[in-house]
Amino acid sequence: MRITRRDLLRGAGSFVSAFLLGDSVMSAARRKHSRRLSRRKRAVRKTRDVKSVRVADAGPLSGAKLYEDVIAYYNLGEHRTASDADLRTSQWLAGELRAAGLQATFQTFGLRQFFLRQSRFSIGGKPIRCFPLWFPRSTGSSPITAALAVHDKSAGPRSLQGKIAVVRFPFDARAAVSEGSGHVEVIASAAKAGASAVVAITEGATKEIIALNSPAGAEPWPIPVVLAGERDESVLMAAAGSGEKASLLLDGNDDHEARARNVIARLDRGKDLIVVSTPQSGWFRCAAERGPGIALFLGLARWASRRPSGSSFLFVSTSGHELGGLGMRAFQKDLAPPPGRVLCWLHLGAGIAAYSWEETAMGWKRLQEPDSRRYLMTSPDLAPLLTTTFAGLPGLTQATGRAVGEFEFMIKAGYRTFGIAAGHRFHHTPADSPEMTGPEILEPVGRALLNSLEAIERLTH
Repeated sequence: MRITRRDLLRGAGSFVSAFLLGDSVMSAARRKHSRRLSRRKRAVRKTRDVKSVRVADAGPLSGAKLYEDVIAYYNLGEHRTASDADLRTSQWLAGELRAAGLQATFQTFGLRQFFLRQSRFSIGGKPIRCFPLWFPRSTGSSPITAALAVHDKSAGPRSLQGKIAVVRFPFDARAAVSEGSGHVEVIASAAKAGASAVVAITEGATKEIIALNSPAGAEPWPIPVVLAGERDESVLMAAAGSGEKASLLLDGNDDHEARARNVIARLDRGKDLIVVSTPQSGWFRCAAERGPGIALFLGLARWASRRPSGSSFLFVSTSGHELGGLGMRAFQKDLAPPPGRVLCWLHLGAGIAAYSWEETAMGWKRLQEPDSRRYLMTSPDLAPLLTTTFAGLPGLTQATGRAVGEFEFMIKAGYRTFGIAAGHRFHHTPADSPEMTGPEILEPVGRALLNSLEAIERLTH
């Protein structure tokens, strides 16, 4: 389903969100539809009027323009590294940067990637939504059909012989397979017990499937592993308790010579250099996970290009994020300027501007305020300045002892840096649609970033 900004502005957003989030939200949307209809018509007329005014005077960091870029990014498809959608994203970003007046090129890097053809799981013919855990072990073109069984780590070594094991992955805000997370140990234990495959229930408030990032250079699991959402737990556990048979198909191409691209754009002016980076890849369409960072990245590039003077800029969009930050590793290894050359490095991470949600009796309700569970990470010397420029933005009080995601790379390399990252309510889920963010929460962040960069420049003069 392709969702356009026009669809959302016409009030279709609630339907789109309901379609992606599931039956509970869909029911709520239906109940509210009739009383919202006239209000939506009024909102459409008002939105059109606002849009017509903004076309003439909209700046590159206006909420309207930022949100248009979120929609454009979302519509490119699922952004997994080296996929067709990821390569289209690189091309689109380079085109936008060139149109803004920057010199844009690509940095190509190689990797091993699994290109998914089909992922299907069913119990008694009834489909259950699933998604592979990277790096996948394929079943081949024929499914595995076997009885389900709950994995008990205390059971004997052959207790799961020939069965599909059902396990649980406790919620982890990092949404990653990492040391100490327990994922590796559980899968290894199930394989040792003779399981032919694993279905892992991902715990989370929204009960959606939560995809997990993979470490750089990860090898395929010993047996096929797929993730299922917590909303299907009761069905899975009942079927496992009775030993019902299930069918699992995980088919795709394991390519040892895949290629992905970073986008690198330059604006050469003064001796001072500011680097702006953001990841471009992710598991699904990543509207609020990656979309705000992409939009702010482009907005800052357009702003920098319009300035009559100021610092030089280096803009870097990296693929490979969900695979241990492979693209950023490649850039820092081969092309990154030395820390002494960089006035400041701004990193635009995940979930920069996502709405808060609350759970109600009728399902999840979107609030008109940003999710406050976001981090403004910074080098210690920038903390006082950022306290002023980000004042009043929920969650964006500076934190000098925090390094999330790829921001850790900049800190360890010794750059003077700051960045924003968060895991919003629908982070790493298929439900991360454009309704998870919006113009009114994007624009204040853009304004704060612009003010911060200008203030950092003034510190050096």
